[in-house]
Amino acid sequence: MGQQSSRQGSSPKTTRRFRDPEDGQFDLTDFLEHPFGFLPVPIIVTEPAVGYGAGLAGMFLRPRREEGAEGWARPNISGLGAFATENGTQGAFAGDASRWMDGRLRTLVGAATGKVNLDFYGVGSGLSSVDQKVSYSLEFSGAVAQLNWQLAPKSPWALGMRYVFAEVDSTLRNEPLLPNAPGRIQVRVSAPTAILEFDTRDNIFTPTRGVYAETSYLAAREALGSSDDFERFQQVAMGWLPLSRDTILGARGNYAWSSKGTPFFLRPFIQLRGVPAMRYQGEQMASVEFEARLRLEGRWSGVAFGGYGATRTERENTTSTKDVTSGGFGIRYNISRKFGLDVGVDVARSPGTTAVYLVVGNSWFRP
Repeated sequence: MGQQSSRQGSSPKTTRRFRDPEDGQFDLTDFLEHPFGFLPVPIIVTEPAVGYGAGLAGMFLRPRREEGAEGWARPNISGLGAFATENGTQGAFAGDASRWMDGRLRTLVGAATGKVNLDFYGVGSGLSSVDQKVSYSLEFSGAVAQLNWQLAPKSPWALGMRYVFAEVDSTLRNEPLLPNAPGRIQVRVSAPTAILEFDTRDNIFTPTRGVYAETSYLAAREALGSSDDFERFQQVAMGWLPLSRDTILGARGNYAWSSKGTPFFLRPFIQLRGVPAMRYQGEQMASVEFEARLRLEGRWSGVAFGGYGATRTERENTTSTKDVTSGGFGIRYNISRKFGLDVGVDVARSPGTTAVYLVVGNSWFRP
């Protein structure tokens, strides 16, 4: 009788662990905040560029309790995972983003390895090659390390340095339409990147107000071990504005430029929901995306989004431009009130393509 009573008494306690005491709704905060608690993230791949696939990732959240609410809005994060898709793409990754010295010092480290099968456009040197695809398999391994220093306590400005090292072996997957497409390209990237960051978001997972902007300039050099000298510049800016208690408007702008010697797989490409990765590449890229998030009932909310992007490429003293629009809708559930963490699904479409995305936090997530 005593054992039976003990088993029955444990069930309500377990149930309460996954309920928020404030609203009684399903909530993972109590589980996630403990040292061995993690958020299992199923990786559902519907990226048109690599086909359907699946995988699993684990995200570990460590709130900085000494910082109060700020420590929950910007916790330390670790993660690892692996995935594979129907076209042979596969990979594994691990990383950590942590804050030190009252949050003024931020570190980011990560590593990944795998193989990606993708179609690239504009690989050839002629203007006619801009719209012709070449299929490559990219076997890669690499690592990244980054340090950011907040200029003053509680300041939104930070300076940083990122270092990227990667080895990529690219081989053709089929006979190319372009006679000058190389059959095999081996590239080593060894590149420091200077970073200027501005961040006033109220939460890194699902912001409701604030601005995030990052300016970065990458310079790969043979003297540092890179195969070739090249540069890459990128400016990202995003912001959120509450139009009412239940409606949040978000916007994201992105501009990127690369020099002539940039490896073809690192040239800027349009990154919008619903647009296949690498489909629209160029020496320059610019895009903008808007999103409206509306609270529906309790912890549920809906999103609607739309975007536009364009690329610019110079060939044979002639300039080629390409552009694309996309849009869609999604659903969100606030799975952790204290962390401010939403999860959900987006359905997006661009001309000739429909894709589904599993979203953790927000689609523009930056730790």
